[in-house]
Amino acid sequence: MRKLFAIGAVMTFATAVASASVSFDPVSGTGFIGKGDVQLVYGWNNKQLQDNASSLTFSLQAQEQYKYDCTFTVEVGRDKVREPRTQNRGKDTSLNASVQFDARTQKQITGFILTGLGADTTTGGEVPVDGGSCPGGQFNDGAISNVELVSSTGGLFVNFGGNSVLLQ
Repeated sequence: MRKLFAIGAVMTFATAVASASVSFDPVSGTGFIGKGDVQLVYGWNNKQLQDNASSLTFSLQAQEQYKYDCTFTVEVGRDKVREPRTQNRGKDTSLNASVQFDARTQKQITGFILTGLGADTTTGGEVPVDGGSCPGGQFNDGAISNVELVSSTGGLFVNFGGNSVLLQ
């Protein structure tokens, strides 16, 4: 009988962790992350989550690749040279968050409320824009055209102790 109870308790815990939720709007930076999602990715029990909750941060990370043309005028009024280029760009935006507690006790953490976008850090330059300047021509700078986002990967990350783990 004790074995069956122990197995049932483990199954209940596994179901509770699996049913934890993440709801997130990347445009506004708002949403909710259930405690089970954080526990799952870090392998933490309740005490570890309680102890480490104040050190957690959340971020929206993306790696983007753009394809565009640079058009250079070789001689005024004459030939133009079109040169295809690609640009990789990384973006890491912090998210403002607060800890949500059980309303009955105000001690047991139930999850994290994301309250909006924070500061962002971009690597690899700005997004190329049609009509923008395209440096590096043989005689002068050119003009950017036909900008296309080729790929974008990334998502919502939880950060702790120098480690970033993808949540969604």
